[in-house]
Amino acid sequence: MDLAAGAPFLRVTGPGGEPLPWVVVRAPVVTRAQHVRLHDLADEGCRFVGATSHLGFPGAGFRDERDYGLLCEGWLHCFRDPDRFLPPNGPRVLVSESDFTDPLRVDPRRIHRRPVAHALPAELVADVVHVSGAEPWRQEAKNWPLAARCLRRLAAETGLRVLVVDAPPGAGSLPGVRSSGPLEWPSLLAVIAAARCLFVPAVLDASPRVLAEALCLDVPVVVNRSILGGWQYVNAFTGAFFDGVDDVVPAVLGTIGAAGGPRSWFTAHHGPARAGARVLRLLRSLDPSLPALSHVLLAPDPGPPKRSAPGTR
Repeated sequence: MDLAAGAPFLRVTGPGGEPLPWVVVRAPVVTRAQHVRLHDLADEGCRFVGATSHLGFPGAGFRDERDYGLLCEGWLHCFRDPDRFLPPNGPRVLVSESDFTDPLRVDPRRIHRRPVAHALPAELVADVVHVSGAEPWRQEAKNWPLAARCLRRLAAETGLRVLVVDAPPGAGSLPGVRSSGPLEWPSLLAVIAAARCLFVPAVLDASPRVLAEALCLDVPVVVNRSILGGWQYVNAFTGAFFDGVDDVVPAVLGTIGAAGGPRSWFTAHHGPARAGARVLRLLRSLDPSLPALSHVLLAPDPGPPKRSAPGTR
């Protein structure tokens, strides 16, 4: 599922892509075009549920002036303590967008079958991979200040090969840490599949798709214990938590040395059908008229239909 980053609306569909009269609001509605689209969807008869996919949305400081408790009849959320962030009304279900990551699409066997001509260059092969971002908001969401301190210690004390993908400015000055620019999605998956663990120091991340993708690639994860979303993926089969610079080295070394089984665990608990069945149960509690389905899917909102220019058809 390739959902448009930052777009506030997702359409709910049946398993075959047939549209249903429900829309997911996954981020603040801030631009004029977004406000117009919201009114258009309401005029079409759509109903709305919210999803916690944007930082701490809809908590204080992460939304616009709109009352999302009135707009959204229920919530798909990622929080340990949903009462801290969510409006008090409506049903809730612990489901993240990243739960819809498809293990059939993100499959290490597909990565390893790539032609030799497309093999990774040596500078992109690493033991520990961290995916960051050059833009300031991505640095905040990915917690680059903590990441830099932790990666410096890992490189100095373990001898592991450490790589930052989509590195912020200055990342290249970290001793023993390699960096790259942003990668196309297939190349990013190949880099993660070749690693021994994915390092995720983020706190303000509500739906860390890269975390779910690493598990589908059978790569364990080391995750900040304070992360908003994705904490539910971390267990003895998938990786470990860390709290800060002082315990990151044992967390990474313990994760790399463990037998694990990240892909098997993710496949048994998540994926489109399982996540979609949980969402369907929530929607059916609000709308008993929904057709008989096994599960639902989420798709990017296509926006209003394009109007033909005068004189054309």
